[in-house]
Amino acid sequence: MGDGLRSKVALVTGGATGIGLATVRRLLAEGCAVMIASRNREGGDAVVADLDTERVAFHQVDVTDELAVESAIEATIKRFGRLDYLFNNAGVEGTVGPMAAWSADDVEAVRSVNVKGAFFCMKHAAPRMEAGAVIVNSSSLLGTIPMPVAGPYAASKAALLSLTRSTAGELAEQGISVFAICPAIVDTHMMDRVSEAAGVPKAALAEMVCPSRQVTSPDRVADVVTGLLKAPTSFETGSALRIDPNEVERIGP
Repeated sequence: MGDGLRSKVALVTGGATGIGLATVRRLLAEGCAVMIASRNREGGDAVVADLDTERVAFHQVDVTDELAVESAIEATIKRFGRLDYLFNNAGVEGTVGPMAAWSADDVEAVRSVNVKGAFFCMKHAAPRMEAGAVIVNSSSLLGTIPMPVAGPYAASKAALLSLTRSTAGELAEQGISVFAICPAIVDTHMMDRVSEAAGVPKAALAEMVCPSRQVTSPDRVADVVTGLLKAPTSFETGSALRIDPNEVERIGP
């Protein structure tokens, strides 16, 4: 077990599946205590039961509900005594298709979860964090390239990159580092839904949009997130990191 995260506490939104769950497992292996936050109570409770350790707990939360977010942060501190890390991983993909296929409700749902939800989490977590704390926002490579059949989703992830930079500047005086990760095609249930809706296998999607032309595993993304928490000074606060299976590269301004 590593020493870097021992006695630290993390809150992981969207932590019951995919990238979030892979990160929870990695953080626990590093000695961290973790609060999993998700809308899915049944799934969250099942994950906690499966992990079977006192260092993990679950709190049901809809990140678009500011009061619920505040409650999740308070529950984390009440359970574990502190909050060192926030991984804003909750996200929705919306619709896959041209603009005509997107309803107003689809667009609003994507914006609310992917941008507003992350904002609420940072707004309420930061005042409860101390110098040396780290926030990681889960953006996407799709927020940096043209994505005609997922425009609102890509736009939400681009907005999250801007929000990351602005928040990094605001929290720098508190000694809190803020980063964005930008994986592309990851082997998750979300990407299964996107692949099915697009009628294109994940491997083919990776061929189209990934520099490596490979599908990335959730464990690979979890490795990068954990590395940022252990050594945030490896990159300048506000940085966005493109994640491929064999490379991590800073992108953007």
